[in-house]
Amino acid sequence: MFRRFPKLTRSQFELAKFTFYLMTPITIMYYVGIDTDRKFNVPGYWPDPDTLNKIPKEPHEIQAELARIKQARLEKRQRLEEKARLLGIAPDAEKEEDEEIEAENFKQEAVETVLASEE
Repeated sequence: MFRRFPKLTRSQFELAKFTFYLMTPITIMYYVGIDTDRKFNVPGYWPDPDTLNKIPKEPHEIQAELARIKQARLEKRQRLEEKARLLGIAPDAEKEEDEEIEAENFKQEAVETVLASEE
C-alpha cells in the first residue's frame, strides 16, 4: 500500500483517514439531499390534490360550509324521525314521559323537605 505513496508519513496518513471519515457522511447526505423528487418518487403515492377535502379559510366559505352541514343534519334527522314513526318508535314521547316523572319526583321531594322543616 505504501509503495504508491512512499513518502507518506504517519501523520499524513491519519489526516487522510480523518478526511475520509469526515467527508463520507457529508457526501452521502449531499447525494441523498439533491434531486430527491427524481430519485425517490413513487408515482401515485400521494393523492391528487383535487380529490382532497379543502378546508374553508375565508369567513364566507366557513359560513357556507356551516350552513351546508346544518342542512345535512336537519335532513338526516327528519329522515330518521320519519323512519322511527314508521316503525312505531316515538323518541319524543319517551323524553316527555321521563321529564314528567322527574318533575313529579322533584315536586314530591320539595313537599317532603317543606314538611320536614315544619316539624
